[in-house]
Amino acid sequence: MVSVVGMRMRAALAAVALLGTGCSAAGAERPFTPADGAPSAVATAADPSGDATPGPLGAPQVMSTPGVENIEVAPGMTVSIEWPSGLDGAQQAMVKAFTDGYVGSWKAVVSQGKDTAYLSGVEDQAGRDAYTWVRGFVERRESATGSAKVYAVRVAAASGRGAEVDACVDESGVRVTEAGSGRPITGQPAWTRQPTAVYLQVAAVRKGDDGAWRVKTYLHASYPHERAKECRR
Repeated sequence: MVSVVGMRMRAALAAVALLGTGCSAAGAERPFTPADGAPSAVATAADPSGDATPGPLGAPQVMSTPGVENIEVAPGMTVSIEWPSGLDGAQQAMVKAFTDGYVGSWKAVVSQGKDTAYLSGVEDQAGRDAYTWVRGFVERRESATGSAKVYAVRVAAASGRGAEVDACVDESGVRVTEAGSGRPITGQPAWTRQPTAVYLQVAAVRKGDDGAWRVKTYLHASYPHERAKECRR
């Protein structure tokens, strides 16, 4: 049985403490303190260079367009990402830090820890949590098959080099398997079943001195928390 719930790599109580602040109804904005300090309630405009500050008036923005990307993690395992529209260049980099980490962690799971590329996109607590999550699968000799979905992605807050990325995740299409045979394990874990399989994932990301955005902290809200209900379809 998986000891940590899916990709929910931080304690739920910690997530509730953060997500519940100023949130009286689903979809309400709430204050958030990004990794480098100043609080902000909504995402700021960002310039294509990657700094989360407004660019010069009239500066060209590379805006994202909506679309679904199906990424093959391994034969039989995919991650479906619904890309939002209207993200500028810097916001796309913030979001990609989260999505790359999510996909990379599944690649680490199905490779039984041999693929370690995901560790380059996480640091601090997020790095420790991601490693522990992958290591759990490896030690139990478990892998995964099926499909996970990431949707309703947005930059909820940004200030300087810090930002918050929110995304809904649906892991009801994932099945845990035996690493050797590929057979589904007996008694699939609760996180593969509704309503637990659908949750809100929050990633606190920070831009490093090398210009790359990395995840510093993972938080999540699970059903029946109000923020998790936003993700139900």
